[in-house]
Amino acid sequence: MSFKSFKQGHTGTGALHWTCFLGGAGVGSLLLAVLIDERFNGRYRRICTTAAWLSPILIGAGLLVIMFEMGRPLMLFLTYTTVNLTSPLWWGGVFQPLLLVGSIVYAMRWKNFSEEDKTRVMLGRFLVPLAVVVGVYHGMLLSVMVARPLWNTGPTVVAALLGFASTGIAVVMLVHLIRMYFGGRLQDTEHITLFLDNMKLVRNILFTVLLFQLGTFFLWWLSLRLGSLQDQTALAAASAEYGRLFWWLGIGVGIILPIILGAYLVLKGERTRPRLRIAVIGTTSIMILVGGFFFRLLQTLGGQIHSTSNILFQ
Repeated sequence: MSFKSFKQGHTGTGALHWTCFLGGAGVGSLLLAVLIDERFNGRYRRICTTAAWLSPILIGAGLLVIMFEMGRPLMLFLTYTTVNLTSPLWWGGVFQPLLLVGSIVYAMRWKNFSEEDKTRVMLGRFLVPLAVVVGVYHGMLLSVMVARPLWNTGPTVVAALLGFASTGIAVVMLVHLIRMYFGGRLQDTEHITLFLDNMKLVRNILFTVLLFQLGTFFLWWLSLRLGSLQDQTALAAASAEYGRLFWWLGIGVGIILPIILGAYLVLKGERTRPRLRIAVIGTTSIMILVGGFFFRLLQTLGGQIHSTSNILFQ
């Protein structure tokens, strides 16, 4: 694959890719903030604040990209005057702005934090199903396109749901570690050890999500590999153009290496190595974000290739 063809394909599909990637990470950030708040009753205010504020920033950025790519951004508001429950675009036009407003209000509740703030807790619970709907919408945008065999599969939606969970957790942990570094809190070994021990729940969720992502990718590949001639041809064309990048960055860097590093840390005895744990969290978070970015990008680009090639994905 040449850089020129990569650049041309990226330009043509940038809005859709960036909307899904940024919006998905924003959804995952919001869900993580709600989860940690529910689990620890507001105890970890700083990481929840990080997650809560990243959510509207990322969702809003993705929404702006797609609005301005459309050329007439104010047309988005017409979705509120027309109901079309069968259209994923209608879902996005209605629910994504609502989630954006709700996440801003939720983030403001963390800015004015109070342990007795029941409004914050109830708002977080209310936003969870809305966030899931928006996450499904990001996958449905691709899967409903029957003319694109690479996208028109069930695993495409599942991959979107798992993708927003992994990238959301990764971006929150990475930004929070940066905040801890500049705040001088990484020098407090006791604080770091306690924090990391309590974040094992998040670590386990992320590890599970990555395993499911790997399994979902296999099912997606298998459904195309054993599908119709049209499916096999689409898979072959995508492989010929973007196969190496997809395998090395989307799957290898984004999923397999983080799983290996996480397993290695557990086997080495993570409890006695807080500094190593910090390094692994930072490294794997970057890997997951890079891999998630290229997974979505190459999936989007690959699905638009028209070819009669009989080469199978390899």
